[in-house]
Amino acid sequence: MGTMERLNNTVSPDGAKAEASNSPLESLLQKAATGDSQAFSDIYDLFAAKIFNFASHMVGVKEDAEDVTQNTFFLAYRNLKGLRELEHFEQWLYKIARNEVYKRHRKIKLRPDSLDDDENGLILVLKSPDLDGNPEHKLISAELGQKIRTVFKKLPIQYRETLILATLQGLSYQEISGIVGRSISSVKMDVHRARMIIAEKMRK
Repeated sequence: MGTMERLNNTVSPDGAKAEASNSPLESLLQKAATGDSQAFSDIYDLFAAKIFNFASHMVGVKEDAEDVTQNTFFLAYRNLKGLRELEHFEQWLYKIARNEVYKRHRKIKLRPDSLDDDENGLILVLKSPDLDGNPEHKLISAELGQKIRTVFKKLPIQYRETLILATLQGLSYQEISGIVGRSISSVKMDVHRARMIIAEKMRK
Protein backbone atom coordinates (compact mmCIF):
# COMPACT_ATOMS: atom_id res chain seq x y z
CA MET A 1 0.00 0.00 0.00
CA GLY A 2 1.46 3.40 -1.01
CA THR A 3 0.44 5.09 2.21
CA MET A 4 2.21 2.51 4.33
CA GLU A 5 5.41 2.94 2.34
CA ARG A 6 5.38 6.63 3.22
CA LEU A 7 4.71 6.01 6.88
CA ASN A 8 7.75 3.74 7.31
CA ASN A 9 7.16 2.87 11.00
CA THR A 10 7.31 6.42 12.33
CA VAL A 11 5.63 5.42 15.61
CA SER A 12 8.02 3.92 18.17
CA PRO A 13 7.02 1.43 20.88
CA ASP A 14 6.77 2.89 24.35
CA GLY A 15 7.57 -0.32 26.18
CA ALA A 16 4.20 -0.43 27.91
CA LYS A 17 2.57 -3.83 28.25
CA ALA A 18 -0.53 -3.99 26.04
CA GLU A 19 -3.79 -4.77 27.77
CA ALA A 20 -6.09 -7.44 26.44
CA SER A 21 -8.19 -5.96 23.65
CA ASN A 22 -11.96 -6.09 23.60
CA SER A 23 -12.24 -6.51 19.85
CA PRO A 24 -10.18 -7.47 16.79
CA LEU A 25 -10.05 -3.78 15.82
CA GLU A 26 -8.71 -2.73 19.20
CA SER A 27 -6.08 -5.44 18.94
CA LEU A 28 -5.00 -4.05 15.57
CA LEU A 29 -4.96 -0.51 16.95
CA GLN A 30 -2.78 -1.53 19.88
CA LYS A 31 -0.31 -3.22 17.55
CA ALA A 32 -0.30 -0.29 15.13
CA ALA A 33 0.35 2.14 17.98
CA THR A 34 3.60 0.32 18.71
CA GLY A 35 4.78 0.65 15.11
CA ASP A 36 3.29 -2.47 13.54
CA SER A 37 2.83 -1.32 9.94
CA GLN A 38 1.01 -4.51 8.90
CA ALA A 39 -1.60 -3.93 11.61
CA PHE A 40 -2.14 -0.41 10.36
CA SER A 41 -2.33 -1.67 6.79
CA ASP A 42 -5.20 -3.90 7.91
CA ILE A 43 -6.87 -0.90 9.55
CA TYR A 44 -6.43 1.06 6.34
CA ASP A 45 -8.16 -1.71 4.40
CA LEU A 46 -11.10 -1.56 6.82
CA PHE A 47 -11.70 2.19 6.64
CA ALA A 48 -10.10 3.61 3.48
CA ALA A 49 -13.21 3.29 1.31
CA LYS A 50 -15.39 5.04 3.89
CA ILE A 51 -12.98 7.94 4.27
CA PHE A 52 -12.51 8.28 0.53
CA ASN A 53 -16.27 8.29 -0.08
CA PHE A 54 -16.75 10.98 2.55
CA ALA A 55 -13.91 13.06 1.13
CA SER A 56 -15.05 12.69 -2.49
CA HIS A 57 -18.54 13.98 -1.67
CA MET A 58 -17.07 16.88 0.30
CA VAL A 59 -14.24 18.15 -1.91
CA GLY A 60 -15.72 17.30 -5.31
CA VAL A 61 -12.54 16.18 -7.09
CA LYS A 62 -11.25 12.61 -7.15
CA GLU A 63 -7.58 13.58 -6.90
CA ASP A 64 -8.26 15.89 -3.96
CA ALA A 65 -10.28 13.17 -2.24
CA GLU A 66 -7.35 10.80 -2.67
CA ASP A 67 -5.03 13.38 -1.10
CA VAL A 68 -7.42 13.89 1.81
CA THR A 69 -7.61 10.13 2.35
CA GLN A 70 -3.84 9.69 2.24
CA ASN A 71 -3.22 12.61 4.60
CA THR A 72 -5.91 11.34 6.96
CA PHE A 73 -4.29 7.94 7.37
CA PHE A 74 -0.80 9.42 7.56
CA LEU A 75 -1.89 11.66 10.45
CA ALA A 76 -3.84 8.83 12.08
CA TYR A 77 -0.79 6.57 12.03
CA ARG A 78 1.48 9.29 13.35
CA ASN A 79 -0.87 10.21 16.20
CA LEU A 80 -2.45 6.86 17.00
CA LYS A 81 -0.29 6.42 20.08
CA GLY A 82 -2.09 9.35 21.70
CA LEU A 83 -5.60 7.98 21.14
CA ARG A 84 -6.90 6.88 24.53
CA GLU A 85 -10.38 5.64 23.63
CA LEU A 86 -9.77 3.02 20.97
CA GLU A 87 -13.47 2.25 20.69
CA HIS A 88 -13.92 5.74 19.22
CA PHE A 89 -11.30 5.26 16.52
CA GLU A 90 -13.73 5.60 13.62
CA GLN A 91 -15.10 8.91 14.91
CA TRP A 92 -11.53 10.13 15.47
CA LEU A 93 -10.61 9.13 11.91
CA TYR A 94 -13.56 11.06 10.50
CA LYS A 95 -12.51 14.09 12.56
CA ILE A 96 -9.09 14.01 10.95
CA ALA A 97 -10.63 13.64 7.48
CA ARG A 98 -13.02 16.49 8.20
CA ASN A 99 -10.16 18.75 9.24
CA GLU A 100 -8.32 17.91 6.04
CA VAL A 101 -11.43 18.69 4.00
CA TYR A 102 -11.83 22.07 5.69
CA LYS A 103 -8.16 22.90 5.15
CA ARG A 104 -8.56 22.17 1.45
CA HIS A 105 -11.87 24.05 1.36
CA ARG A 106 -10.15 27.17 2.71
CA LYS A 107 -7.18 26.94 0.34
CA ILE A 108 -8.79 26.18 -2.98
CA LYS A 109 -12.02 26.91 -4.73
CA LEU A 110 -14.10 23.75 -4.93
CA ARG A 111 -14.93 22.46 -8.39
CA PRO A 112 -18.31 20.75 -7.85
CA ASP A 113 -19.02 20.18 -11.52
CA SER A 114 -16.16 17.68 -11.70
CA LEU A 115 -17.51 15.45 -8.92
CA ASP A 116 -17.18 11.83 -9.99
CA ASP A 117 -19.39 9.75 -7.72
CA ASP A 118 -22.25 7.30 -7.74
CA GLU A 119 -25.41 9.10 -8.77
CA ASN A 120 -27.53 6.54 -6.97
CA GLY A 121 -25.74 7.40 -3.74
CA LEU A 122 -26.92 10.99 -3.88
CA ILE A 123 -30.46 9.92 -4.67
CA LEU A 124 -30.50 8.25 -1.26
CA VAL A 125 -30.88 11.66 0.36
CA LEU A 126 -34.42 11.73 -0.98
CA LYS A 127 -35.38 8.46 0.70
CA SER A 128 -36.87 10.26 3.66
CA PRO A 129 -40.39 10.61 5.06
CA ASP A 130 -39.69 14.33 5.42
CA LEU A 131 -39.82 14.83 1.65
CA ASP A 132 -42.92 15.22 -0.44
CA GLY A 133 -43.69 13.59 -3.77
CA ASN A 134 -43.87 10.17 -5.33
CA PRO A 135 -40.73 8.12 -4.48
CA GLU A 136 -40.96 6.20 -7.76
CA HIS A 137 -40.81 9.40 -9.74
CA LYS A 138 -37.79 10.54 -7.71
CA LEU A 139 -35.78 7.39 -8.32
CA ILE A 140 -36.43 6.46 -11.96
CA SER A 141 -35.53 9.68 -13.74
CA ALA A 142 -31.89 10.05 -14.80
CA GLU A 143 -32.48 13.72 -15.51
CA LEU A 144 -33.85 14.21 -12.01
CA GLY A 145 -30.83 12.39 -10.62
CA GLN A 146 -28.54 14.93 -12.26
CA LYS A 147 -30.58 17.78 -10.79
CA ILE A 148 -30.29 16.20 -7.35
CA ARG A 149 -26.51 16.10 -7.75
CA THR A 150 -26.46 19.79 -8.65
CA VAL A 151 -28.64 20.81 -5.71
CA PHE A 152 -26.71 18.63 -3.29
CA LYS A 153 -23.36 20.12 -4.25
CA LYS A 154 -24.68 23.64 -3.60
CA LEU A 155 -25.66 22.94 -0.02
CA PRO A 156 -23.72 24.86 2.66
CA ILE A 157 -20.77 22.72 3.72
CA GLN A 158 -22.13 22.32 7.27
CA TYR A 159 -25.35 20.79 5.95
CA ARG A 160 -23.56 18.74 3.34
CA GLU A 161 -21.21 17.07 5.80
CA THR A 162 -23.96 16.07 8.24
CA LEU A 163 -26.15 14.75 5.43
CA ILE A 164 -23.26 12.75 3.97
CA LEU A 165 -22.36 11.26 7.34
CA ALA A 166 -25.97 10.44 8.23
CA THR A 167 -27.31 9.25 4.90
CA LEU A 168 -24.43 8.05 2.75
CA GLN A 169 -22.03 6.95 5.51
CA GLY A 170 -24.75 5.53 7.75
CA LEU A 171 -23.46 6.99 11.02
CA SER A 172 -25.71 7.64 14.00
CA TYR A 173 -26.54 11.17 15.15
CA GLN A 174 -24.50 10.53 18.28
CA GLU A 175 -21.45 9.52 16.22
CA ILE A 176 -21.85 12.55 13.96
CA SER A 177 -22.15 14.79 17.00
CA GLY A 178 -18.76 13.56 18.19
CA ILE A 179 -17.20 14.11 14.76
CA VAL A 180 -18.46 17.63 14.05
CA GLY A 181 -18.39 18.86 17.65
CA ARG A 182 -22.03 19.91 17.85
CA SER A 183 -24.96 18.66 19.89
CA ILE A 184 -27.14 15.79 18.69
CA SER A 185 -30.10 18.14 18.37
CA SER A 186 -28.00 20.49 16.22
CA VAL A 187 -26.94 17.61 13.97
CA LYS A 188 -30.54 16.45 13.58
CA MET A 189 -31.56 19.99 12.67
CA ASP A 190 -28.78 20.28 10.08
CA VAL A 191 -29.83 17.01 8.41
CA HIS A 192 -33.48 18.09 8.46
CA ARG A 193 -32.68 21.49 6.97
CA ALA A 194 -30.49 19.96 4.28
CA ARG A 195 -33.31 17.64 3.25
CA MET A 196 -35.78 20.50 3.24
CA ILE A 197 -33.52 22.64 1.06
CA ILE A 198 -33.18 19.79 -1.43
CA ALA A 199 -36.93 19.13 -1.39
CA GLU A 200 -37.75 22.81 -1.90
CA LYS A 201 -35.31 23.25 -4.77
CA MET A 202 -36.50 20.04 -6.41
CA ARG A 203 -40.11 21.21 -6.22
CA LYS A 204 -39.08 24.39 -8.03
